[in-house]
Amino acid sequence: MTRKIDTQPARFNRRHFIAGLAAVAGVGAIGGIWATRGSRLRGTLFSAFENARGDQFVGGVQLASGDIFGAPVPLRAHGCAVHPRDRDRVVFFARRPGTQAFNFQHSTLRVHKIFETPAGRHLAGHGIFSADGDYLFTPEHDYERVRGIVAVRDTRDYSIVAEIDTRGIDPHEVAWLPGQKHLLVANGGIMTHPRSFRRKLNIPTMDPSLCVIDADNGTCLEQWRLPDHQLSIRHLSVAGDGRAAVALQYEGDIAAAPSVAALYYPASANHPRKGLIMLDAPLPSRMSFRAYAASVSLSASADVIAVACPYGNGVACWSFSEARYLGFVGGIEPYGVATLADGEIAMSQRDGEGFVFAQARRTRQIALHAQGPLRWDDHWVAVDS
Repeated sequence: MTRKIDTQPARFNRRHFIAGLAAVAGVGAIGGIWATRGSRLRGTLFSAFENARGDQFVGGVQLASGDIFGAPVPLRAHGCAVHPRDRDRVVFFARRPGTQAFNFQHSTLRVHKIFETPAGRHLAGHGIFSADGDYLFTPEHDYERVRGIVAVRDTRDYSIVAEIDTRGIDPHEVAWLPGQKHLLVANGGIMTHPRSFRRKLNIPTMDPSLCVIDADNGTCLEQWRLPDHQLSIRHLSVAGDGRAAVALQYEGDIAAAPSVAALYYPASANHPRKGLIMLDAPLPSRMSFRAYAASVSLSASADVIAVACPYGNGVACWSFSEARYLGFVGGIEPYGVATLADGEIAMSQRDGEGFVFAQARRTRQIALHAQGPLRWDDHWVAVDS
């Protein structure tokens, strides 16, 4: 049986969606039941995912009920941004080198394409709203001009009203620093071109950097680089005091790979450390990371920085307050990490399951009981509702 994936708003409810997943997979219905130990989880986790046949969806899971929800899209999405004033409105972005973004309405399970990048550019799979939700900021790779930009889009029609030079190439994730006037930009430093799809073209000369940019005028206020230029700066998680955990991917020899994480200290803060500081770990632990971090999330209340290392089958953890390595939590291809309202961190596994932990200790198992396979994509985004 062949089922056409329509880019128009999806017109089926949650029950039909779950049954549909089972039908295309050729198995029984996915139950969407999450079993936990301890108190019931609350909130919503948004994510892209796929079924056993490889059909792509955007949606997530409602933690209190365990219901999985979603709508089909014609390509693989990566990360998403939740509107700050309308939590029913979530924008999903195509992964590199995709060019399309989709609006997903949680209450109706409707999805539709809202924009496509201009010719010569592609998305990085991430984006953020302004504090009032009037603008959407999307990191984009201008491969024709070999430059990184953040496109500023008016959310009434998603037209581009401004562009910000990121002072590097391959901008991946962007995040707001406290006050939401300054952007923290992760320039991955890797040159790619759609003609070669995801092939990396400049590894010997790659130049990653972390920049602080004034969103109003595009001024670069800070730019930091790590000692090893083959450490690509990819993902960000910002704390209330302006410090940020930074996830890294190493493009050199894995046997010589340094850590997969760093901690950013604002230059303006009253702290003896400034800039981008590597988060170290013992050599055997560094080898277990396999030189690759898929996502990062920090919890100030739990005093933990969590970095997903899917190739190493675990999550590396550091103390946020002391920048001290805590340990490695085992998992099966863990990809998405997100901090919940209670400070614990939820982790998705590529096999469709997950768990919750604090520091380097599991606290609750999150097991998806499903007759049909489900594969989460790289990121979970948590909302406390």
